[in-house]
Amino acid sequence: MTGKTKPPWRLEIQHVFEKKLAKLPRPDRQQILSALEKLEQNPFPLATSLKGRADWRLKVGRWRILLRVERKMRVIIAYDLGPRGDVYK
Repeated sequence: MTGKTKPPWRLEIQHVFEKKLAKLPRPDRQQILSALEKLEQNPFPLATSLKGRADWRLKVGRWRILLRVERKMRVIIAYDLGPRGDVYK
């Protein structure tokens, strides 16, 4: 019996996200990067879909990462980052 394994998820980080990440303190930045690495294995136990939007959210401490998930292409796009109250606006 040959089992087909699905290809791993690919993470793409947009420029706006990179700029915001670079401005964070080193411990926060490391924590966020670690969480993003875990997303590549399987994003669904970690990320939550947002109501009324096609986007997803990943909580990392007081920070929120906004994501787009392309299931057919197995791509996760990190496009925005911000504190809990401000990122959704």
